[in-house]
Amino acid sequence: MYKSIAIHTRSTYWTHKETNEEYSVVDSDDLAKEIEIQCNILENEGFEIVSINPITSGSFANGNGYVHTESVIITGRKSK
Repeated sequence: MYKSIAIHTRSTYWTHKETNEEYSVVDSDDLAKEIEIQCNILENEGFEIVSINPITSGSFANGNGYVHTESVIITGRKSK
């Protein structure tokens, strides 16, 4: 049996005053803490963590672009 959990990142967004380009920064400390919490919950439920995969998202405009981690998928496997 497998179980997957999605964790959505919390990001700060702002627009550069001179270029009007949008920027974002992922709160990596918050994400790491949430991954730890969810992994411990899965372990306590008898699941072994088999993967932690980032899901990225981005935008391109005016020849510029960015990509950031939008969420993380944690997958665990439980022995029968």
